[in-house]
Amino acid sequence: MPRTTLALTSFVSGEFGNKLTGRTDFEKYQSAARTMENFLVHPQGAATRRVGTQFISEVKDSTKKTRLIPFEFSTTQTYILEFGDQYIRFFKDKGQILSSGSAYEISSPYLEAELFDIKFAQSADVMYLVHPNHDVRKLSRTGHTSWSLATVSFSGSPSLPISGSNNRPSSVSFYEQRLAFAGTNNNPQTIWFSKAGDYENFTTGTNADDAMIYTIASNQVNAIRYLKAQRTLVVGTSGGEFTVSADGTDASITPTNVTIKKQSSYGSANVDAVAAGNAILFLQKAKRKIRELAYNFDSDSYVAPDLTILNDAVTESGIVQMEWQQEPDNILWCVREDGQLAALTYQRSEAVVSWHRHILGGSFGSGNAVVESIASISGVLNEDELWCIVKRTINGSTKRYVECFSDFNFDETDATDFKFLDSHLTYSGSATTSLSGLSHLEGQTVSILADGSVHANKTVSSGSITLDRSVTKAVVGLSYDSVLQTMRIEGGAAEGTSQGKTKRISKVVLRLFETVGVKVGPSLSNLETIPFRTTSSKLSAPVETLLEGDKEIEFNDDFNSDGFIFIKQDQPLPASILAIYPTLVTNDG
Repeated sequence: MPRTTLALTSFVSGEFGNKLTGRTDFEKYQSAARTMENFLVHPQGAATRRVGTQFISEVKDSTKKTRLIPFEFSTTQTYILEFGDQYIRFFKDKGQILSSGSAYEISSPYLEAELFDIKFAQSADVMYLVHPNHDVRKLSRTGHTSWSLATVSFSGSPSLPISGSNNRPSSVSFYEQRLAFAGTNNNPQTIWFSKAGDYENFTTGTNADDAMIYTIASNQVNAIRYLKAQRTLVVGTSGGEFTVSADGTDASITPTNVTIKKQSSYGSANVDAVAAGNAILFLQKAKRKIRELAYNFDSDSYVAPDLTILNDAVTESGIVQMEWQQEPDNILWCVREDGQLAALTYQRSEAVVSWHRHILGGSFGSGNAVVESIASISGVLNEDELWCIVKRTINGSTKRYVECFSDFNFDETDATDFKFLDSHLTYSGSATTSLSGLSHLEGQTVSILADGSVHANKTVSSGSITLDRSVTKAVVGLSYDSVLQTMRIEGGAAEGTSQGKTKRISKVVLRLFETVGVKVGPSLSNLETIPFRTTSSKLSAPVETLLEGDKEIEFNDDFNSDGFIFIKQDQPLPASILAIYPTLVTNDG
């Protein structure tokens, strides 16, 4: 029976779907995972436990769905907007904007059932919003507590057919100094371009800066679903994908040179697409496949490969919203119908297409917590802030919370700063055994990181918990498990493949980075905790240094035909896996 040590040095292929579990011949097999849950995949190949979410506030009415929309006035003036049933609330710097001690809000015409069909485009401190049931609105900001939402009064000759019933656009974008609307009920295939540099003037003509109206010619009704500006204006419709350009040249579009060409025939769902680098990522009409529409210089045309081909189960419940977080790792975040987050680390220049899933801590009814909306804005520390709305059952009632993920670019060296709990709040002050202000987690069993050390779980009562020892710094929130499961181990057989043969993994060496306290084993019910403390270490004291290096673990496994390796982190502590080196014996007899 040959004995060998293998090297799994990257997880850059992400979580594979069931249909690829037999493809040991596929070059991406060795860098893939069978399960990648609550782990992020970095473009460099490492898998890192995702950070937790900070509780910001409860939505105005937890009985109703709400949606988050980003508003970026400048690199330092960025906001998250809570769109609810006929209102808008505002957030900045990971806090809610208040006026006279109460949440600042303005009224809006959008009903709960309409929120996720709103499309928007922003220029500086003005955002245009469209919905087929409402006239075009313009959201303007002049200060933190000075916002207005007004109906737009367009000018145009002949009169513009977008200000009445069934004549309201459903898509909007800026392109080459023009504001473009598209897709009314009466004219689902028509695009209206404003005059150049005059966004609310739609006077048509033949001069280069005049407004334009164009209808996509097609044998069937292809309702326009989105407009996205790249090297051309990309138009996604229910029946295919089109581009708008100036006769195929790099010149600006004018009323006399516009060309609209069909590039593919996949069709789009009514979910806004995402611009990612030089590509447009869009959801196909069945809400299961995400495609990458990009220009291919070799074929001199646009192509739209399927980004879910490596994991067709990651979107199996359907996608309701997508958001792009450019920094630090280029991740597309997708809200699934079932409330999980399907995330894609995407860096085409390095051939990185890596799926991972995220389930937030807590529960809703008898199931997991439900993410209903997500949004990203530019933040500090060279990374974008990722916000979400999460639905949970708290103390017997449905609650919807606005939460913000902690910094993803984890480089903390002080264990008291770890934030690996969801819906968490932090304490810093004089020594105490009582922590209050936790009414948003009333009745919940919470996990605690106390002065950088794991504390026993407590149940929130009257918004408070009592600790077993006094602390000066603490993080309190809902726990979540991070699980990485390898593919079936391939290698080490004297006669061809090791697949289908009995094998035993005798030990595993993990190459770790900024890690404390992970568990390793052949199954989730058979895990060994990797020791990070010496016998003289106090349990109430934090681990003084994060591990950066190798840890060897005796692997408590029997002979079997799979050869899985599970890595789990269920404590409020960090974990980054750089590589796995298993030693195994394969039985060729």
